[in-house]
Amino acid sequence: MSIAAVPNYLPDSLRDAAPGHRFNLYLPLWQEGSWQISKSDKTPALKSCTTLGESAKAQVAALRSRQQALIKHYGADGYCICTQSTAPFATGLGNEHPIENGFAFLTPYGLPYLAGSGVKGILRRAMEELMEELMDDGDAGFTDVAINALFGPEEVNQPEDAQRGALDFWDVFPNPDRGKLVVEIMTPHYGKYYQGEEPPHDSGAPIPVSFLAVPAKSNFDFHVVCHAARLPAALQTQWRGLLDGAFKHAFEWVGFGAKTSVGYGAMAPVAAAVAPAAPAGAASTAAAFSSDIQIWPTARLTFTPNTGEIKASFDGKMTVGLKGSPADALRAALGDERATRLKKRQELKDVAVEVQQEGNKLTLNGLAAP
Repeated sequence: MSIAAVPNYLPDSLRDAAPGHRFNLYLPLWQEGSWQISKSDKTPALKSCTTLGESAKAQVAALRSRQQALIKHYGADGYCICTQSTAPFATGLGNEHPIENGFAFLTPYGLPYLAGSGVKGILRRAMEELMEELMDDGDAGFTDVAINALFGPEEVNQPEDAQRGALDFWDVFPNPDRGKLVVEIMTPHYGKYYQGEEPPHDSGAPIPVSFLAVPAKSNFDFHVVCHAARLPAALQTQWRGLLDGAFKHAFEWVGFGAKTSVGYGAMAPVAAAVAPAAPAGAASTAAAFSSDIQIWPTARLTFTPNTGEIKASFDGKMTVGLKGSPADALRAALGDERATRLKKRQELKDVAVEVQQEGNKLTLNGLAAP
């Protein structure tokens, strides 16, 4: 029988305690009558701390809503991309813990999280990989100069060369699917080989190892703030596009957290930001984040002849391309003279347009009303 070392002043039931509190403080893993860990009870013990109670769910909702509200205050310098995990997500497995596999919970909340420093490291790696892949494409923009300006230099030979990168990455608070974490299993087949005791062979006795993870289909919101004044002039209008490319590459090929080499931590962007439900007694902010109509008074329209796409850009932001009948309607609204100029020059400046923002997606609705 396994027991938890729970002080007498705490209630007998810890069902509403946050997963991190149960995992780090009150895990029922000790054998009755001694302070030895019961190895056979590791998986049941982990399963006992997977459920997010009502208070933990409210805290997750409040933290995510607060971030969505704060990022709006940064206007054009704020960046948000909403995703859903396509594989389990694990982080902090190397943290010290009696079962030898930890997990990253944010103190004092006891909630799973991905540190902003970890996001920064993954995005830098993604940009460096893209720089190597696209080194022959002069228009890609992934260069050492750009990466060092956005993230700061990794190596500093002289103290005066040290500088802070222009990007600030916020911690990420996942919203676990169905309000629960999951217990995953890994089975190292060559444990003694990894420990340097003997060569690898097929006659070993692999021991399954249990660890916690955030399940697939969980929601993750990534927030970045750019201090554009620290960037060279050319990058002040390019940083958003570079982040788009880096996140896309990271979601598909790099992954976030631990065990990414075997597929953990993969993400996929969702079409629109959906604000989490506010905790009981708090005003809901879902309507404020579902969509946002903006007027760009002096936008630049660009036309791509081979695809027929029309895009609008303004203050470092760019919409998705319009095609087909929506693009035809926009050309008709421009009038013959401006439509001809757009087609001939493939750009048209100082055009007032209406744009709808949904999450990190910007859609060109048409010309702004006079």
